[in-house]
Amino acid sequence: MALTEKLPKKRKTASERHPLSVAFGSYLKELRKAQDKSQAELAYDAGLDRTYISLMERGMSAPSLLVLDTLAKSFKLSMTQLVAGLDDHLPKPLRRKTEPVKRRSNEATLALSADRPQGNRRSPLR
Repeated sequence: MALTEKLPKKRKTASERHPLSVAFGSYLKELRKAQDKSQAELAYDAGLDRTYISLMERGMSAPSLLVLDTLAKSFKLSMTQLVAGLDDHLPKPLRRKTEPVKRRSNEATLALSADRPQGNRRSPLR
């Protein structure tokens, strides 16, 4: 193979896309359509390329923090507001759990017992 030959770029298939990128892409597209903007208009407002907006919406590319900041400014949102709306679009395994963390019974009883000696690192079994 000659050094001048270029190998074709392998395109990502749907199974290779990260679910978080796909969820952000659908959320971005929903925000863009809610403000009645085209990809080109959003790209112009954010100072990005239209094809990059398309890649993000399809879940083929994940934005950096700087890109998230420029997207938030173009939607007239804070970065916190932009990311907070993403929770509804995440698949179940990636969503934050809202129920309290369950502890083992012995951890909970040790934390509540007042008769437990404090500051002693040695095991009471020694």
